[in-house]
Amino acid sequence: MAGHTTKAYRNTLSGSVGAGIGSLFNPSGRKYYILEHKVSSKYHKAGESQEIIVDNIELGRDSHCQVRFDESFKTVSRHHAGIVKDGNMWKLVQISKSNSTFLNGRPVKTEWYLQNGDEIQLSVNGPKLGFIVPTGKKATVGSIGLTRRMSLFRQQALRPYKTAIAVLSCVLVLAVGGLGTWNYLQGEEFDKKIAVAHQLLKQSEQKLDDLKKNNAALEKEIAKAAVEQQRLDSMLKAKSRPIQKNVIVRQGGGNEQGQTSALQRYESDIFRMEAILCVAYKGELVPLETSGGGSLGWTASGYLLSDGRFITAKHCVEGWKFDSAESISKQYASLKDDTYKALFLAGLTETNGAHLVAYIIVRSPSKEIKFQSSQFTTTKRGEKRMDLGDGMTMITANGAGGSDWAYINTGKTGSIPADVSLSANLPAGVRLEVLGYPQGHGSEAGSCLYGSCQTSGRGLNDGVILITGKNYEHGNSGGPVFYNDNGTYKAVGIVSFGVYESMGGITPLYNLR
Repeated sequence: MAGHTTKAYRNTLSGSVGAGIGSLFNPSGRKYYILEHKVSSKYHKAGESQEIIVDNIELGRDSHCQVRFDESFKTVSRHHAGIVKDGNMWKLVQISKSNSTFLNGRPVKTEWYLQNGDEIQLSVNGPKLGFIVPTGKKATVGSIGLTRRMSLFRQQALRPYKTAIAVLSCVLVLAVGGLGTWNYLQGEEFDKKIAVAHQLLKQSEQKLDDLKKNNAALEKEIAKAAVEQQRLDSMLKAKSRPIQKNVIVRQGGGNEQGQTSALQRYESDIFRMEAILCVAYKGELVPLETSGGGSLGWTASGYLLSDGRFITAKHCVEGWKFDSAESISKQYASLKDDTYKALFLAGLTETNGAHLVAYIIVRSPSKEIKFQSSQFTTTKRGEKRMDLGDGMTMITANGAGGSDWAYINTGKTGSIPADVSLSANLPAGVRLEVLGYPQGHGSEAGSCLYGSCQTSGRGLNDGVILITGKNYEHGNSGGPVFYNDNGTYKAVGIVSFGVYESMGGITPLYNLR
């Protein structure tokens, strides 16, 4: 048993949640210890080993204690003792004012440093635990598998501070409030929101004890997050519909049969996109599951050029960068449990190397290709790294300047020709043809639908082809825009955004040079 320390005991949010996130996403350099239970209880069997991956825990009968004992242990206080990391060591802290804590048979009046092989006992004749520090290959948290780390994170970091986590989540939503897909942030408004966020962060630790007392959440086992591609595929296929042949004329579209016949030759290279949002860490993908048993995701369109590039809009690949605060809040609230919510926040703010990734399958009547959003080439134009305070940042995008594009070289030969030069020099008032899988129409029929619009001016306006007379809908985003050049159809752009019902913008292929 090592010497006595007089440093004040403090059970901090950073020592629990902060350390837990570090152990979950950056485990290679973090040490941990094991508590070996020597007495059976309702919650632990004799001989059971409990890995501790956070920096501070409490032992006692209270439901918020990470090491919990049942009501049959009358001499164990509700908050009996704590173990707190101090530098590269851990110390045992006496919390109870009525029941003693013993280390190797000696009473601990305040705090003592722990050493490998020490024995902890809560009260006279109370339960005993062995303190073990792993060595060798098992010395760091990285030796514990990801699924097991997620379970430990849920039990040791999230459960004691569930309400505090909710407060911090609200801080994040407040901090990103006002962010819209196609709107610029107002500097003064943003500064005010950050000031509010900082104030709430300062208050959260002060209110921690009250939050813990009022938190009556019950334990739930964490669902295993399957990372195999087969599971991701099955989740997507479960909600997908067969892709049918034959371009269908939109109802009320007018005399368009000639156009659809001419464009039908390209149908096999126009794809319906289906995406699932995941958190990626060191090559592993964890799909974000919702409380309803589904997943976060979206559908869109894309197409394959004759040069082998699969083309779509950036917001169809990295949609979270374009989401509004309201959308982020709804996605967060829909997630299955606290662990998935923590993963979502870690991926959104890119904490400890975690980041969000979309797993994507694209289908046409005759082809299927699989991608990850990280494989696409995009531009950083229009992106901003927003500082949320306390080391948290997140990336936002608005598609400004015609930056709403993404492509990937597939090595496959498509049938759709492109005219890059023409895409930047279209005349005013000319008709453009659109094909894709809009929500509520093509998505139900499983068929590629025809739409159209016309240019509202000559050439580009801030890198975008502005259009009017738009008669296509959401879901067409990322799909091809064709120009009829004397009977020859050529792809000139990507369906990007809409303004009101009939206006919008097309990203020209010129921007992909």
